[in-house]
Amino acid sequence: MEENFIKIYHWLYPLSWLYGIGVCLRNKLFDWGWLRSKSFDVPVICVGNLAVGGTGKTPHTEYLIKLLQKNGVNVATLSRGYKRKSRGYVLADDKSNVRQIGDEPYQIKNKFPNARVAVDENRCHGIEQLLKLENPTVEAIILDDAFQHRHVKAGLNILLTDFHRLLCDDALLPAGRLREPSSGKNRAQMVIVTKCPDDIKPIDFNIIAKRLHLYPYQQLYFSRFRYGMLTPLFPEKTNSRKVLSSLTGDEQVLLVTGIASPAPLQKEVESYTPHVKLLAFDDHHDFTPKDLLQIKEQFQHLEEWKRLIITTEKDAARLKLHPALDETLKPYIYVLPIEIEILQNQQYITKTLLAMLERIQETAAFLKGKMHTQPETAIILGTGLGSLAGEITEKYEIRYEEIPNFPISTVEGHSGKLIFGKLGHKDIMAMQGRFHFYEGYSMKEVTFPVRVMRELGIKTLFVSNASGGTNPDFAIGDLMIITDHINYFPEHPLRGKNIPYGPRFPDMSEAYDKELIRKADAIAAEKGIKVQHGIYIGTQGPTFETPAEYKMFHILGADAVGMSTVPEVIVANHCGIKVFGVSVITDLGVEGKIVEVSHEEVQKAADEAQPRMTEIMRELINRA
Repeated sequence: MEENFIKIYHWLYPLSWLYGIGVCLRNKLFDWGWLRSKSFDVPVICVGNLAVGGTGKTPHTEYLIKLLQKNGVNVATLSRGYKRKSRGYVLADDKSNVRQIGDEPYQIKNKFPNARVAVDENRCHGIEQLLKLENPTVEAIILDDAFQHRHVKAGLNILLTDFHRLLCDDALLPAGRLREPSSGKNRAQMVIVTKCPDDIKPIDFNIIAKRLHLYPYQQLYFSRFRYGMLTPLFPEKTNSRKVLSSLTGDEQVLLVTGIASPAPLQKEVESYTPHVKLLAFDDHHDFTPKDLLQIKEQFQHLEEWKRLIITTEKDAARLKLHPALDETLKPYIYVLPIEIEILQNQQYITKTLLAMLERIQETAAFLKGKMHTQPETAIILGTGLGSLAGEITEKYEIRYEEIPNFPISTVEGHSGKLIFGKLGHKDIMAMQGRFHFYEGYSMKEVTFPVRVMRELGIKTLFVSNASGGTNPDFAIGDLMIITDHINYFPEHPLRGKNIPYGPRFPDMSEAYDKELIRKADAIAAEKGIKVQHGIYIGTQGPTFETPAEYKMFHILGADAVGMSTVPEVIVANHCGIKVFGVSVITDLGVEGKIVEVSHEEVQKAADEAQPRMTEIMRELINRA
């Protein structure tokens, strides 16, 4: 591996430590929830790095745009528009220039005219504006260089690190080039080592993987640059297009760059002709008339008839419309485009990004075609809430077997249909019949409807269940408002590749919305309905618990135990959906009160509690 690009100013370490304290404190404030991160109703993919520039963010952003567009996704990009002269939100169009949106967004818009390209220093505001667009609506957003912009909770964080300057070899600013400590890499679900040499060996993959110390949830990929055909910046001045391999070795090249790391590009051009003069400016350099005069002077020193100027796409965006660019230079300026090639498992990246998204969107598209209401409230009509379906007015129904990709409930007493309509004055969506792990479904199938809800614009989810009480103060027929849960399932619903609807590690400190709980308590007091509060533990099933298991669950802190709810609540939180949950205590697992129980008896106890649960839920939904 080459490490000659790494330069650490050790004498600046004291300043780096001070800088690091500030950065770490800021990150902790986000981790603790004192500073808030916002999630959105479309997949948000963040492409970023820990270092200051030079990892190839824009080419990788373009790679993702091409990938998503190829698969029919209406994609938008959002960046701050570094060094632009405008402020606030700007949506690029065919009349936008570099001064308005910045060089990299301008480059992206020219290459992908059908993509929405926007800039806004406030990424949350920028995303909100993009989501207002119609014909077509935005289905996915790529954030270019927003890994440190933690006010946005991206669904998928892709972290880039340069092969020649791995983040594990670098140091914090100003001693090194890191914007935050290398531990920041832990927020990424995908890490890509960029700018790999053509002759990289399999052992290098293993060495780098060990040195980066990634966690099992993080996927590691390697990429390299592929250089395209040299294209004239001013085609009206010359009709010739060149490929680097067509250079004979006699050419005199002035390589003009305003990028963070020009060395790999210089090495690439020198592999075809040794006569390369590098004129390097700072990253995103705003060329002045003096700079253009310097370019002209350097060019005139090259041997006539064999000379040309090569620049990058990013620099070309700033040079093309520059009023001080000498006309005599224009026929000689060529642009060298860069594309990304994933070295291993390229097809796996594609599947990761698209497979689940496609299924969810297919199902959502089918339902949107059938819907003539726009609910933001959903109800899973579990045990104890079946009668609520009869109170839905102006309703229309869709059976599960009609819906593409939807599972079908196999449990007796659980219908299988979606109900749309009004409950009071609220548009609602109700699931009559849920899916359980014990039926043989995977956790992704169990929770698939919740992800579809998110795609349909659901903001709040109400769930109910039947449960066995482990709290000795409970009685059969009690209603327990769920304040928290314990996940005792053998498989986690978020296991595997993170679906870009939420972060890799969703916060679960308020899995059940406290404000909804407060309102439910107030409603119960008004109606004279007794309610309990407690912790629900979710288990695999389908057997009811043994006395020893009931005792264990009580020791663990659970007040009630059941076979549902927890996976749905976890995924709802991952999708940014607020949750309220309630259990009907249908049997008791308290020593001295345990009796043989059947599914029919559970159903009977739940039926008796239905009027009270329905009354609370009906009122709560309309007040939420």
